[in-house]
Amino acid sequence: RLGRSGKDAAVRLLEQRGYVVLARNVRLPGGEIDVIAADHDVIAFVEVKTRASKRFGSALGAVDARKRRTLRALAADWLQVAAPRARARFDVVTVDGDRIELHRGAFA
Repeated sequence: RLGRSGKDAAVRLLEQRGYVVLARNVRLPGGEIDVIAADHDVIAFVEVKTRASKRFGSALGAVDARKRRTLRALAADWLQVAAPRARARFDVVTVDGDRIELHRGAFA
């Protein structure tokens, strides 16, 4: 439930910032992309990390090297089929308790 409410909050934030959400919870061989959105002429692959507290570390810290590698591969697969010429970016939305933040271009 926590993850779903975090993703709902993330989508609201993205839409408030002018993103157009194209898809949510996109399952591909090898994993899932939380949100795919258009930010003007860029496709943003958005990872959403939700934490009820910082007891086990920050939400942003949970997007480790392995997760970034997986997201890059998933995004490449999606782009190859859906938008081969599109520019892409990786954003992260963190939900730490009551605080929600958008980290644009969080990693390359």
